[in-house]
Amino acid sequence: MINGEKVKAMIDHWLSTPPNGYFGQAYGADVRNLLLRDLSSTNADQLIKQLRRDIPLVNQLDDSQISVNTEQVGFDELHVYLSIGNIDIKLGESTPQNADQDYYNVRAQ
Repeated sequence: MINGEKVKAMIDHWLSTPPNGYFGQAYGADVRNLLLRDLSSTNADQLIKQLRRDIPLVNQLDDSQISVNTEQVGFDELHVYLSIGNIDIKLGESTPQNADQDYYNVRAQ
């Protein structure tokens, strides 16, 4: 049975996988690129579109159940969240939990 915890784990994996991280697959999120550009609805929509393409389960959610939100913290800090239903996932702090993932980092030395 798929529950909220499993959906969050799928999305965490997607967020921690670099774009094109699997050979021959476009799977993965470019969160750094999103966070380095102006935060706009166009950029957020592109992230959600890519999420829907890579994780088809998310297509069952309508536009009111999935969004990118921001929160101003203090004077100079902005937190960006991907909200899926009642689950908020902070973008920009995701680190791979598994060191033995199946993707190849072409920038590794």
